[in-house]
Amino acid sequence: MIFLKFLVTGLFTALLFPPYFFLPIGFIIFPYLTFLILKLDSKSYFLNYFLCGFLYFFGFLSIFLIWIINPFFVYESTKDYAFLSFILIFLISFIFGVSFILFKYINNLFLKIIFLPSLFVCFELLISNFWFGFPWISFALIISNNFIGLFFLKFFGSHFVSFLVIIIYIFPIFFFYRKEKYLKKKFLYSVPVFFLIVTISFYIINLNNIIEKKEKNISFEIFQINKPLIIKNEKRSESYKSIISLIKKSEADIIIFAENNFPYIIENKDDLKIGDYLKENQTLIIGATRIEKNKFYNTFVSINKNSVKFFDKKYLVPFGEFLPFRKYLNFMEMIAGSNDYSKGENPRLINISNEISIVPIICYEILFFWKLLDKQNNQSDLLINITNDSWFGKHSGPYQHFYLSKMRAAEFNKPLIRVSNNGISAIINSDGKNLISSNLNEKTRIKYELTFNNKNSYLSYHIYFRILVVILFIFILIISFKKNYEQ
Repeated sequence: MIFLKFLVTGLFTALLFPPYFFLPIGFIIFPYLTFLILKLDSKSYFLNYFLCGFLYFFGFLSIFLIWIINPFFVYESTKDYAFLSFILIFLISFIFGVSFILFKYINNLFLKIIFLPSLFVCFELLISNFWFGFPWISFALIISNNFIGLFFLKFFGSHFVSFLVIIIYIFPIFFFYRKEKYLKKKFLYSVPVFFLIVTISFYIINLNNIIEKKEKNISFEIFQINKPLIIKNEKRSESYKSIISLIKKSEADIIIFAENNFPYIIENKDDLKIGDYLKENQTLIIGATRIEKNKFYNTFVSINKNSVKFFDKKYLVPFGEFLPFRKYLNFMEMIAGSNDYSKGENPRLINISNEISIVPIICYEILFFWKLLDKQNNQSDLLINITNDSWFGKHSGPYQHFYLSKMRAAEFNKPLIRVSNNGISAIINSDGKNLISSNLNEKTRIKYELTFNNKNSYLSYHIYFRILVVILFIFILIISFKKNYEQ
């Protein structure tokens, strides 16, 4: 029966995330999850702990990642392989199940409660870096739709905010165990110390970032053209002419189309005569596929009257843009295609002019936040993310991707221009506030004049908060293993 309870709790956990955001139920879900964990006896079998963790996450991911089945229905030939979409859900759930076994060694009530949020955060870190990495799962995403969550994301980063979200949701469990004197004492000591550390940290970070920079003004026009995922060759000319028509009518400083909206494969810069239709001091940004030395690249193209600049995607989607171990998995070419995209080597920085520099980000690269900014581009003005969420279907996938992207604006303390082929496209300020956005699956254009300052990010501070959670995780394990050994 307890296995079923873990599974159902996992199913309800997914409702905290976009597009649902049923936030109040978190104060029921996480205390109940903690209660179920506390009911597990240290004498229980390893398999019991594993199954409880596995079933909780399997229930959660079965709703949270249900959209991963959608790419299999794009092509008629891949529909029969849709069941493979559950391999990722099974694999991640399996890893969490294994990590859940650690609860068997923690007998102290207080430590067990505090261990839960640290385990979730360390699991986020593990999944983000395991194999090709899958940073889609972030519990900070729960509060990405409100200004309080975005405020904390700016100063503390997504991993520490995940910890805060879960610890706040767990809070009611202390009421049910209030008669436990040891627990009450530890809680009363630890909570003020914890929030004192957070407050002092916030003050120090804010103190180091009070320098005002020069304001800049740019007009944008972004186009959500809803281009079909499969476009016939005879339709490419029509699509190209449509894009030219839109460019001719635009008066914006920067015109942006989405990932792979350019209808032809680019072999050299001479293929980009589209730049001839730009006005003086205008810049066009558009996604394309290009080929160089028999290698294919998913490319972010920046064009003005005087130059063409390429940024090639660095973090590719396994089984989407390349097939791992192709030699042994060639039967999956029906899904992944017969040609792999190659990783780009160019620096992640494009200077639009002497005044404006941007960080180019293609599709789900925006999830790998710790790999996007460095010393070379930290002083850049804007984040521009071009993507195509048509692969994700009509339900939760595009919304999750949008809010994950939105989190980056707050974390990086920079405005984000997000252009998706089918939505959600948006202009977001450096606080993560949505200034203007489109609806999903509509053909539309957005005009906006953005005023902003060049601001430094707080990423160099975020790593310390991440390390703090990892230290807590290790500290609890050391204490628990030591006590078990002494017994």
